[in-house]
Amino acid sequence: MKKSYIILLLVLVIMLTGCSDTKKLTCKSFENKNDMQTDSIIEIKVKDNQVSNMKFTVDMKFKEGNQQDIQSMADSIKTSKPYMDVTLIDGGIRLVTTDDKDSFIGIKMDQEITYNELKEVLELQEYVCE
Repeated sequence: MKKSYIILLLVLVIMLTGCSDTKKLTCKSFENKNDMQTDSIIEIKVKDNQVSNMKFTVDMKFKEGNQQDIQSMADSIKTSKPYMDVTLIDGGIRLVTTDDKDSFIGIKMDQEITYNELKEVLELQEYVCE
């Protein structure tokens, strides 16, 4: 009798937790071009084969440049892209875009996609995923 209760309990736990878990995919990309280093991090939550939340962080670091030019660039981005959170970091600018409704980076929130499919797509774009 005890054995059947344990099996029933295990089945219930698997049903309640295993099937609808939200998985978080984190992918990174690093690029060095001319006088700028760009570090990108994409964090995407996938639940029931649907993207439920995305966060895209880009750090742009300049090798040579004065703080006034960096501030001017940050102000310009704030004006032209009000949906981005723009902050100054040491030697550069951090851009953060968060979305839980629409789409960005070519991924629609309402499209059906598995965690593994999403990972493959991002790795084809030269991201390194964890």
